[in-house]
Amino acid sequence: MKSWIKFGLFWGMFMALVINVLFPLFDGTDIVPMKVLVSIPFWLVGGLIFGYVSRKKESKQ
Repeated sequence: MKSWIKFGLFWGMFMALVINVLFPLFDGTDIVPMKVLVSIPFWLVGGLIFGYVSRKKESKQ
């Protein structure tokens, strides 16, 4: 698997967990499992886009 794909998937999962689990824990609000499950695919796609853009930017330098 290409490194930018691994990086993008890791980044997406990390952001999904931070936004949907850690922030509610710090705020003292409830963690909604359905919200977590629905947001994971969006964060993974966003992470892949982020990884791809980072790869393109790195290859120019």
